[in-house]
Amino acid sequence: MWEDHTRNATATQALEAYRQGKFRPLAPSYLNPGFTESVYWVALGAIPQPKELILVADNAHVNHLEWYAVKDSAAALLAVTGDFHPFYQRPLIHNTFAFPLEPRAPLYLLKVDKAFESLQAPLKLVTMQELQDIRTGEALMNGILTGTILLIILFGIFLFATTREMVYGWYALYVFCMLGWIWANRGLGFHYLWPDSVYFASRSRLTFATASLIVSVQFLSAFIGLDPKGRNRKILWGFQFIWAVTLALILWPMDYTVFERYSMLLQSTIPVFTLIGVFFIIGALIQKIRKGNMPALLYLAGTTVLLAFVAAESLYHLGKVKLPEFFSHFGVFTGVVLEMIIITFGLAARFNTYRKEKEAVLLQMNEQQKALTDTIITVEAAQRKQLADTLHDEIGSMLSLASLNLGAAKNEPAIEQTRGLLMTVSHTIRNISHQLTPVAIEKYGLLHAISDMVQIANASGKMKIELILVGFKNELSYPSNYQHTIYRIIQELLQNIIKHAGASNVLIQLVELEDSCTIITEDNGRGIDLAAMGPDFLRSVRSKVEYLQGRMNIDSQLQQGTMTNIEIPLPGKTLTELY
Repeated sequence: MWEDHTRNATATQALEAYRQGKFRPLAPSYLNPGFTESVYWVALGAIPQPKELILVADNAHVNHLEWYAVKDSAAALLAVTGDFHPFYQRPLIHNTFAFPLEPRAPLYLLKVDKAFESLQAPLKLVTMQELQDIRTGEALMNGILTGTILLIILFGIFLFATTREMVYGWYALYVFCMLGWIWANRGLGFHYLWPDSVYFASRSRLTFATASLIVSVQFLSAFIGLDPKGRNRKILWGFQFIWAVTLALILWPMDYTVFERYSMLLQSTIPVFTLIGVFFIIGALIQKIRKGNMPALLYLAGTTVLLAFVAAESLYHLGKVKLPEFFSHFGVFTGVVLEMIIITFGLAARFNTYRKEKEAVLLQMNEQQKALTDTIITVEAAQRKQLADTLHDEIGSMLSLASLNLGAAKNEPAIEQTRGLLMTVSHTIRNISHQLTPVAIEKYGLLHAISDMVQIANASGKMKIELILVGFKNELSYPSNYQHTIYRIIQELLQNIIKHAGASNVLIQLVELEDSCTIITEDNGRGIDLAAMGPDFLRSVRSKVEYLQGRMNIDSQLQQGTMTNIEIPLPGKTLTELY
């Protein structure tokens, strides 16, 4: 390796430097100057024969590379590639840089230009078959890990769409930015997403890394519940502002290489400032953990795992440690996946708590609504009873007395006609009174009241009604609202049959089971077209059934009659407990 401090040496000058012994051995095979202002030349000689070898520079982010074959004392240019050139210019399609040792030559030169930036480039020789195996393995692992992260992103989007809580939206965006950073860092983005964008290729890593930091603070604040007006949150706002300004500078459409040392200063400052921000975030997490904040503990655990993998892979690229093949190439990727899985457990627990709280609120609202409905029905029943008593006891009595007085008068046709009208009015008022409140329920019970209703309907002689009553031996133990509603349901079903069915035979069944009761009405009438009737058919009956938390089913065929089947839980039971 030879360091060109002038950054202007040509291949001929580099070859001359090689012959003059200015190149020093690169052992181990790591080009690792860190932040540098120089251009580096790598010489590769004494090539083993006859293998078909490839030189791999295991860094996807070198701005400019030139690959030469030296033959007959002359350097022939074979390839020009790097981040500052379209992806298709690479001599071999690979996420990092691969240079085939073709044509055969005793010496090869590689110019590596990443001046005013940080340069680390592990170098190795592989065969074509080994490179193909590397590609296959990387493609498989990239697919598995990317797919896992995409599922986590979809999970975050689902939680956000379900709850409308921004913590899940920020989480999905944070994971997306981390995935973008990984793809940019591994060269996948340049390979598959922006292969022709030389503008974004050299900016992509810093762009996604900085965006991840900004979004992570938003997510962290919502996840662990930082006080918006607290000291820690205000400091994090400051970090976010600086990162946002940095992101704007990174994306500013200008040739940043002309700023040279200023650009290098900015790039070297970003990691230091970011590290300070990370330590501050860890401190804020520890404060929350001491107060028993479980999300903060999960976030710290995930962050610790990620930092450990980032540190290990960074040390590998710096040539400080040796790692297994998997961790040297997929360490950060694996760390991100593990961090997201740990945090996802916390979000899943949070969502489960949210769901339970929402169910509890809905249950409380239902109970309040049920209590309100019970109160309304009780008040309505009391008003009906008061009106029915007034009609029956006062007005009915007065009409009966008037009828008796007319009966005692002279037997004249007009008086007899008036007396008949008074009897009719008295009978009508008695029926209205019974419809307003079934007096028989209060006096004799539910079964007797239903029997009395059916008996009155049978007295008309228009149809034959068969009534089957089973159970309800302890009906007085049931709330009056429950009994009245059962009575009203049967009453409305029977009235509907009398008015509209045109039936000659009707069957009504009320059966008490262990935990529920069933109401079944059948008739041989003209039937109905349920689709044509729509949802308003028997709406009053349906509302009463829903009030009692029951189920209702109607089966009807034209000219063949109708059957209505209603199942209602007994007081204190629910149908969901029965199935």
